[in-house]
Amino acid sequence: MLYYDEMKQTVIETETSLLPNLKGVCWLHFTEKTKSDLERLLTQLPIHPLAKKALLSGTDIPRVDEYEQCLFVSLFIARNDLQMTQLQLVATEQYIISYTNEDESFMRTVKEKLIHHPQYLSHSGYVLYQCFDVATIHFLRVIDDIADKIQSLEKQVFKTPFANEIGRSVYRWKVKIHELRQIAEAQEEMMKTIHHTKFPYVNDETNPYIQDVISRFSRITAALDAFKETLSNIFNLQLSLKSDHMNVIMKTLTLVSVIFMPMTFVAGVYGMNFEIMPELTWKYGYAYALIVMASLGVLIAFYFKKKGWWGEDETKEK
Repeated sequence: MLYYDEMKQTVIETETSLLPNLKGVCWLHFTEKTKSDLERLLTQLPIHPLAKKALLSGTDIPRVDEYEQCLFVSLFIARNDLQMTQLQLVATEQYIISYTNEDESFMRTVKEKLIHHPQYLSHSGYVLYQCFDVATIHFLRVIDDIADKIQSLEKQVFKTPFANEIGRSVYRWKVKIHELRQIAEAQEEMMKTIHHTKFPYVNDETNPYIQDVISRFSRITAALDAFKETLSNIFNLQLSLKSDHMNVIMKTLTLVSVIFMPMTFVAGVYGMNFEIMPELTWKYGYAYALIVMASLGVLIAFYFKKKGWWGEDETKEK
């Protein structure tokens, strides 16, 4: 527990979860291991039953609920593995009670900030801001990491455009980004709801800090929307590359077929069973026929090359 001493303007750290009979603001954090202490503490406080239930069980999406004597806030914090950690808070004029399932590192970050900057514990709004700030920083780190991975995926399309794994990766990323987008949008709206001077436990001094967090958090939803569009473009790009490759194959097969068509015609003519065919009695007729067929093939291939239809280096028709 951290307690702000108004007289000395310092932060006092104690291990006890018993509420001090003082006027300063105090922050109490609990985890799954100390959940029983939290349940005993809640019986001492005049907190709305719905707020107590939400604090202990959590919510499906980020949200804020205002009750008569307290404020309930549910925050979602993104981890590096793209999983979500939920942070529940109950704020009153004197107490900030937070709860997470595990002892997460981001709560130690909040604790260090409050210890090194005692003024951050002088008002409940400052503590809320520190939690919002940590959640925003973690989200932004995840966004930057996703951007790097999507860029790598985009490069992979040009290296191995026919790999089926690319399409599966695009689909998995779109599903994950859609989930993150839903949470980020709800969290941004929740922060905007708290961003008023008339809202409980946020005053004129803490309001600009909340606005700063909202401004930075808006980048997250915009980035996730851009990621979804980029992934769609990557998928379309792979389909386009596959289509272009298929067109090249079909063009090559067509050109080869055209080259062999006159050879087939010559072979077909001399394969007919007519009795009077003077060429059949030529001594070198077989060699002449082969030379004619080879010459026709070479001439047609040279014509295609001159027109720019043969090969991929020259695609412009003349």
